[in-house]
Amino acid sequence: MEDDDDDYGSDEFDSLPPGKLYELEQNAFKATQASASQYRPNPINNNPVLRTQAVPLNNNAGPFRPPPRLHTGLTNDYNTLEMGELEAEVYDNVNNSHVIPHAQHVLATDPGFAVNEQLGDAMDVDEYYAQGNAPAEINARLAQMEQEREQMLQELADARMQVETKSGEISIIRRKQAAMTQDYDRQIAALRKSMADEMAKHKQEVEAAMSEGKVLATENVFLQQDLVDEAYQLRNYKSKHREMEAPVTPRKSRVLPLRDGFDDDEIAVVSPSKSAARSKRATPTVPGKRKRQSSQDSPVPLQLNTAGGELVMTDATDISADVDEVKRKSAEAGRNQRFMMRLLSHRMHPNQETDLEAMSKLAFPSEPDQPMSSFIMEIMGHADPSSYVLEYTQAIASLWQRAINEKFYEPIPRFEAIIKYSLMSDDVPLSELITPLVGVLQDTVEVNAVPRFKYAPASRDKRIARQTPQSDLQPLVDSTGAMRLLYQIACGVLHIKSAMELFWQNIRISFILVMLHPSHPLGDILLLMNILSTSIRADSFGPIRNSDQDQLDVQKWIVDRLTHMLSEPAIPDEGVEPYTACDICAMRLEVLLLLESLAFNPMGQSQRHASTILALHPNALARLFRSMHDELDALYSSPPESDLRVALVNGLMRLIFGVMRLHGPLINMQEKLACVPGSKQKHLVVLTRLAFCDGTVLEAGIDDETVDMAHELLEEWTNPQEADSLAEAFPSTRRE
Repeated sequence: MEDDDDDYGSDEFDSLPPGKLYELEQNAFKATQASASQYRPNPINNNPVLRTQAVPLNNNAGPFRPPPRLHTGLTNDYNTLEMGELEAEVYDNVNNSHVIPHAQHVLATDPGFAVNEQLGDAMDVDEYYAQGNAPAEINARLAQMEQEREQMLQELADARMQVETKSGEISIIRRKQAAMTQDYDRQIAALRKSMADEMAKHKQEVEAAMSEGKVLATENVFLQQDLVDEAYQLRNYKSKHREMEAPVTPRKSRVLPLRDGFDDDEIAVVSPSKSAARSKRATPTVPGKRKRQSSQDSPVPLQLNTAGGELVMTDATDISADVDEVKRKSAEAGRNQRFMMRLLSHRMHPNQETDLEAMSKLAFPSEPDQPMSSFIMEIMGHADPSSYVLEYTQAIASLWQRAINEKFYEPIPRFEAIIKYSLMSDDVPLSELITPLVGVLQDTVEVNAVPRFKYAPASRDKRIARQTPQSDLQPLVDSTGAMRLLYQIACGVLHIKSAMELFWQNIRISFILVMLHPSHPLGDILLLMNILSTSIRADSFGPIRNSDQDQLDVQKWIVDRLTHMLSEPAIPDEGVEPYTACDICAMRLEVLLLLESLAFNPMGQSQRHASTILALHPNALARLFRSMHDELDALYSSPPESDLRVALVNGLMRLIFGVMRLHGPLINMQEKLACVPGSKQKHLVVLTRLAFCDGTVLEAGIDDETVDMAHELLEEWTNPQEADSLAEAFPSTRRE
C-alpha cells in the first residue's frame, strides 16, 4: 500500500517524449468515447442556451487561449471538481468532433449554478470564437447594427423635432391664453367699474329724488298752511267789510221851498218863529243810518236788517265749509305724504337696504341693462301726490306680473312684502287694486301649485302617492303668502257688492280646481276654504261666469272636488315631514263646514242651488256616506284626534240628512251608492252603528240628533222585518 501511494506521485510521465504522450491521450479518448457518451447523457453542449450560441471551431485558428472568465477543470459523475481525472471533454452537435485539452475545458463546478452565469459564459465563448473564426458574419452583423443605430438616431431626431414643435405650439397657446385672460380681466374690471358708476349714479338720482320729494312735501305743507291762513284772513276781511258797509236807506233829495241858500232843517231848528214846544225829541240813530218813516201807501214795511243778517250768515257758512274742506284735504295730503315716506323707507328683514336700493341691483332678463328702480322712478315721476300709494302699489303689481311672465323669481318676496305693507293702510282703495293684484297673485300661487297638481294621483282606482320633488318647486315663491293676500283683499271688499263681484270675476275656475286637492300644503287649502266662503251669494257661489250654464258647471265642479277631498290622502312635498292625523282631520273639517255653508245658505233659502247640486250629483252623497263610515271606523282605535273625527261624523250626518230631507224625491240612493265601490255596504254599516250607538267611551261625543237621524234614515232604507231584527240585535241603545 505504501508502495502504491508512493508510485501515485511518480514523475514517469515527465520522461516520456511529447509525441508519445499525445498518442496516449488519443488512444484514451477513443477507448472512452462510447462509454463516456453513455455515462454522460447531458453534456455541456446539450444545454439549449449553449447550443444556440455555439460557434463551430476553426481548425486553422491559432493557439487556443481560454477567456479570462473561464476556469479549467473537469467534473466527474459525482459533481466534484478534480484536476486530471479526465483529459478531455467531447462536444456534440458540431460539424467536427474536437478534443479539447484538459486546460481548455469550460466546466461548471456546481449542478445548480445560475442560468444567467451559463448564458454569460456562453456569450463570452461565442464572442471569443466569433472574433477569430467568423469575421464576415460579424461585419454583417456590425453593419446591420450600425444601420439600426442610424435609424434609431433618425427616429430620435424626428421625435425631438416633434417635441420641439409641440412645445412651440403649447407656448403659443399659453401666450394666447394669457392674453385672453388678461383681456377678460380687463373687461371684467371695466364692467365692474361701469356697474359701480351706474349704481352710484342711480343712488345719487334716488337720493336726489327723495330729497326733492322731501322738499316738495315741505313746501306743500307750508303752502297748505298759507292757504288756511289766507282763507281765515279772507273770512275776517269779508266779515269786517260787511259791518262797515251795512245797507243804508238812500236819502231822498227834495226841492227846498225857500231857495235862500240855507238848509231848511237848520232854519227850522234855529228859527225863532217856530216854537220849541212843537219840536219832538228824536230817537238817536246809529251813525251812518237814518230811520225811515213808515209810509201810508206801503202796508208792509221793508225788512232791511233781517235780510242783511241772512246774507252775512250765508256767506259765513260757505266760508266755513270751504275752510273745512281745505283742512280735510290738507290732513289727507299730509297723511298720504307720511305714508309715502314710509313706503320709500320700507325694508325687508334682515336686509338693511330700502326697496329702491335693492331693486337698483336687480334687472329683468329681457332688459339686463336697466334696473328695476328706474321703472318705478319713471312711473312715480308722473304720479299724483293725493293717490301716491295707489299708483305705487299698481306699479309694483305690474313689475310683479312681468317677473312671473319672465320666470324671474328673485324679486318676488320683496314685491309681496311691499304689497302686504301697502294694504295695511286704511286709505288704500282696495276696489281699485282688484284687477291688477288678483291676477298676479293667482299666477304666483300656480308657480308651485301646478307641479304639485301634476304629481297628484289621477283617480282613486290608480292611487299612487307621488311626492313632488323639490327640484320642480321654486323656494323663492311663497304660495301661502299670496293666498293670504287674496283672502285679505276678499275680506276688505266683502261689504262692497260691486267690488266683490269684480273680485270673483277675476278669479279663474282653473285656479280653484287646481287648488282643491290635498297635494298642496294644508295651510293653502285652509285659506282657499276661507276664500271660497266669501263667494257664497243668494243665487250662486264660486267664480262668476257670464252664462247660467257656465255658472252651473263651475258649481258642479267645485262640489265634486270638495266631496273628493273628504277621503283623499294628503301628500306632502318631497323632504317634508308627513302630516299628522290631526292636521288632516282639521283640513277635512274645514271642507265640511264649507259644504254645509253652501248647502244651507241663509241668503238663498228659496233657490237652494248648492243643496240641489249635492242631491243631483251622481256620487256626492255616496262619498259622504263612505267618509262618514271611515271616520266612525277610525274612532274604534281610540286615536288622539277623536274629537275632530266625532265632529266630522256629526257634521256629515247633518249634511246628508238635511240634503235628503230637502230633495228626497230627487234622490235615487240605490243608484248613487252603486256608482262608488263599497259605498252600499258602508252605508248600511255606518247607519246601523250610529242608530244603535250606546255613547260609550269609543263613541263618546256622538250627538243624540245624529243617532235620531241615523234611525230615521235606516228605517227608510230597511223593511220592517230587518228593522225588528236590528232592534233585537241591539237591545240597549241610547234611543230607548
